[in-house]
Amino acid sequence: MSRAITVILAAAMLLMLIPSAVTAKEKELINPDTVRKAALASGLDSLRNIEIPGVDLSAYLNSGQTVEDLLVVLGKALFWDMQVGSDGQACASCHFQAGADPRSQNQLNPGLRAVPPDSLFGNNLLDVDGFTQFGPGYQLEEDDFPLHQLDDAEEENFDLKVVTKDTNDVVSSQGVHNEAFVAVVPGALLDEGEANPDSPNAIFEPFRNVEPRNTPTTINALWNHSNFWDGRAHNLFNGSSVIGPLDDAAGVWVVINGELEFVTVRIENSSLASQAVGPPTSKEEMSFDGRAFPDIGHKLLATQPLKFQEVSATDSVLGAYAVTGGKGLTVDTYAELIEDVFQSQYWDSEALIDGYSQMEANFALFFGLAVQAYEFSLISDDSPFDRFMEGDNDALSQDQLHGLLVFLNTGDKGNNNKVKVALKQAEKALGFEIGAGNCISCHGGALFSDATFPALADGDELELIEIEDTTQLIEGLLALDDFQGLLDNGFANIGVRPTADDLGRGGMENGIDLSFVRQLLADPNFEVPEDVELPDDLPAEFSVLVDGAFKIAGLRNIALTAPYFHNGGQATLEQVVEFYDRQSDFGDVNIELLDRNMVFIDMEDEDEGPLIAFLLALTDERVEDEGGVFDHPQLLVPIDGLTKFAIVDGSIGVVAGEAMEIPAVGAEGRESASIDEIVPFLGIDQEEDD
Repeated sequence: MSRAITVILAAAMLLMLIPSAVTAKEKELINPDTVRKAALASGLDSLRNIEIPGVDLSAYLNSGQTVEDLLVVLGKALFWDMQVGSDGQACASCHFQAGADPRSQNQLNPGLRAVPPDSLFGNNLLDVDGFTQFGPGYQLEEDDFPLHQLDDAEEENFDLKVVTKDTNDVVSSQGVHNEAFVAVVPGALLDEGEANPDSPNAIFEPFRNVEPRNTPTTINALWNHSNFWDGRAHNLFNGSSVIGPLDDAAGVWVVINGELEFVTVRIENSSLASQAVGPPTSKEEMSFDGRAFPDIGHKLLATQPLKFQEVSATDSVLGAYAVTGGKGLTVDTYAELIEDVFQSQYWDSEALIDGYSQMEANFALFFGLAVQAYEFSLISDDSPFDRFMEGDNDALSQDQLHGLLVFLNTGDKGNNNKVKVALKQAEKALGFEIGAGNCISCHGGALFSDATFPALADGDELELIEIEDTTQLIEGLLALDDFQGLLDNGFANIGVRPTADDLGRGGMENGIDLSFVRQLLADPNFEVPEDVELPDDLPAEFSVLVDGAFKIAGLRNIALTAPYFHNGGQATLEQVVEFYDRQSDFGDVNIELLDRNMVFIDMEDEDEGPLIAFLLALTDERVEDEGGVFDHPQLLVPIDGLTKFAIVDGSIGVVAGEAMEIPAVGAEGRESASIDEIVPFLGIDQEEDD
């Protein structure tokens, strides 16, 4: 062997021992620190850093931390108890998985919120075949989604779109059977009811009624300034109904100087209490038609909490009260818990009010505040995104960092300097420009929603009314218009359905507009709350952008809460991202009301997968495993819509149709307890779908 060959072989062996970084330049990576700075500059943060809204209950509760803990015990028991409904419906029946509802049979409403209401399943407003197979009891399939189908799902020019299928039906949650209320039976699971053929809900018979909007999650809902899709669950709880000060007949009975008096109540930061008192008397959700809250009190007060349901001994809230080897709690009655928690002037009078005791007459107050206290504990603040924002550079993958930048990029609307720096660095690493999802413009803050207290805050005030530009169509494409409009901040018409399908925030309750904008314009003496900021300079002419607008939903745990939007019209995150990429389904129809932020969306195919990957990083694993505060008692939920319950040998039995058992889970979660994993909507794994 020559000396030259020997030298070459030796050099080659030496190269094999040198790290690859020396022999070849590593692919440049997206810098996590730079992306984190961009996210912080855009208002995102770990949820652990966000203050919980304060609720002053000193005028209602007995004193002491034990009382506050007991209030949560009372609230969790009431939320999961199947005795609350007229025929086995609990609050949790529509919120039993990640705070939402993954059921897929008998989950369709024909569009009863439409103007005028639609009573035909499978109806559509377009000249296409539609989904004529839909009807009561229908089993949804993956191919049914999205409910508005296009020949080209990515076509953003409205003049070129070809619709292949469409329906105005809504994927929601089944509730009670359509019966008229006769009487409650204290200590029994079921109320007494009778045929109710004149009800609008008779269209569902013999199946259970279905609500007119998709079920939103209860998790992290404590930060919502108002609740329900249309925001009718008012921030000021009036002690007895949903709409706060819009119900001037609402109030509670209080013993004052030995006399029973009816008193107006306004409890701030309590939209969850306002929301909680809606479903139990709703003829779509939990109540036979005509049942009032005092009737529910009459039914439950002498009853053992969760009498017919199992409770884990390790339940994070109820475990200390669980009956060993049995069902229910060791507390004898709901009345006992109420007496321990609430001040006596709200329940100890011997006088009757329209035939009800004071405790029964005030049961909505107790129910609302207790369920709210429980829901205030449902905080999911340990997602990969939270860990990333707290400094863990390995918490998000390179794809997820790319997706986060798509989320932050507002494109032609203009980015802050730190987003510009992060985009430039990432685009150099990737070798192409990152698209503009413009998601941050509506899904801001640690809750990823502009409808929350942190997002609405402007100093010590709340910016509840906003001025923004309107939109127009130019040759089939969305563009800004110089004309301006007023809207309720945190609500947006994004063209999911034609406006007339559901007015949303533009609707009315008790003959009063829900919208703050319309309330202000209708009454020059409109009393603006002290902590509410109004725009400084109203234009001389403007539009009102509230019809067809819906509360901007938070995105945490979104991988677990399909189907999506207020109509439940999208089954996968991929479908949702494509909806935004084509800048809505009905932006042309709703153009005069469409939110301006739809104009600035401009993504490419290579941005969609990473954006979905980032959205998956918003899932708190405890929610998926139902561990910690997300544990719960046993629950049976209707499946096929024909489901009827009865008590058989001291346990809840299914005497008609089908039901699914949700097993009791303790704080250790499903996996540790060897309980099967939760099954997502239609069995679709959003990660695999991507």
